[in-house]
Amino acid sequence: MKATPALEYGRMNIGSRPSKRKPSGGIESLRAIPWIFAWTQTRFHLPVWLGFGEAFKFVIKKDPNNLKLLQEMYNEWPFFRVTIDLVEMVFAKGDPRIAAIYDKLLVSDELKFFGDILRAKYEETKDLLLQVLVIAAQNVNVLVFYDKHILRLVFHINLWVLCEFSL
Repeated sequence: MKATPALEYGRMNIGSRPSKRKPSGGIESLRAIPWIFAWTQTRFHLPVWLGFGEAFKFVIKKDPNNLKLLQEMYNEWPFFRVTIDLVEMVFAKGDPRIAAIYDKLLVSDELKFFGDILRAKYEETKDLLLQVLVIAAQNVNVLVFYDKHILRLVFHINLWVLCEFSL
């Protein structure tokens, strides 16, 4: 939470409810909207992707053939496909370099290693997601986020705007 502007959002009095359930409470009393908005601001989107990589890693480590099962699930189960596509979209919009800037500005030196760990998990999750999507893309007409040329073009054109809003 120290790596996001969540406290600043709490002071801004936007929305119909206070940002915390108890003004003196810690992170457990924080409401969802400022929490998500703060992580979106950092372009890290932590609440969206955290856990996916660990789940993929666990399932694949348990049985390497489960990677093929995940790919089949992506191809054949609409709910799973939409969920994975939403996580893919978050990675397409994410930029851990912006999160690192927030870490540098907001996080104390003794806690900065957490950001390094989370950014490594971000990359690991992205790689595992690609393992599911790339092979699935060979079987179905899908474009993995690295190959979504239109999406990449839109982000490239608007990158300066996105960066200005994020910083």
